[in-house]
Amino acid sequence: MRRTPILVGLALLLLPSSSYAEFPAPPSRAEAWLYETAERVTFDVEKRVILRKAVSPLMGFTLIGTPLCPSAMLANVPGLAHCTVIGVGKSTLDAQTGEGPTSGTFDVVIDIPSNPSVHVPDLPVISGTFEGSITSVPGLPLLSLGGRFRIRTVDARTFPALESLVGESVSFTGIFRIPVGPTETSGLCPAACYVVDGTLVPVQDAELSIGFALVRLEIQFGEIERERDDDDRDHGRNPD
Repeated sequence: MRRTPILVGLALLLLPSSSYAEFPAPPSRAEAWLYETAERVTFDVEKRVILRKAVSPLMGFTLIGTPLCPSAMLANVPGLAHCTVIGVGKSTLDAQTGEGPTSGTFDVVIDIPSNPSVHVPDLPVISGTFEGSITSVPGLPLLSLGGRFRIRTVDARTFPALESLVGESVSFTGIFRIPVGPTETSGLCPAACYVVDGTLVPVQDAELSIGFALVRLEIQFGEIERERDDDDRDHGRNPD
């Protein structure tokens, strides 16, 4: 199937992905913030250790000018305030210590002209993988995270300025904030709250999904490295 006319149209007509909806306010100091929109958990016993295995779809945002939302995006998406990120993450944690590895995939996505104005962004522009490790924070509804994002493919036909990103990896640190309610806070939080710097902060309406408060992942990026991988370079020129 020939896609050239479609891609040329996209290059001319791509719309900002943040024009019509009320989005969650960026958490303080976060360069990206994602939400677990659902979670599937199972428990296994391996070598007498109870393992909590989870898979979660992720969705959120990263600020313009960050490694996953480079300023070059503005050439095709004028007025873009931040990039939308979707993904799937999985983890295998020791159920007692709350520690273990995590990994997954991610896509930076934008709107296409045929979408309704309130539609979720769905066209991948940057795609890759991530891996890292999770550590529990004793006594608090928090998990800390550290790892690396790796950019595997980009839509180089529509966004030629992004081709140089293929093969890059960027370190990151993060914190999972698990929402709590009246039961966990002895009524101090009347609805749903995150614990931030020892203070109960109400969950925003935009951080609810069909009435459920979502786990929030706040990310800060570190150094960028170039990884030598010929396969990644080929994929950057010929995205699926």
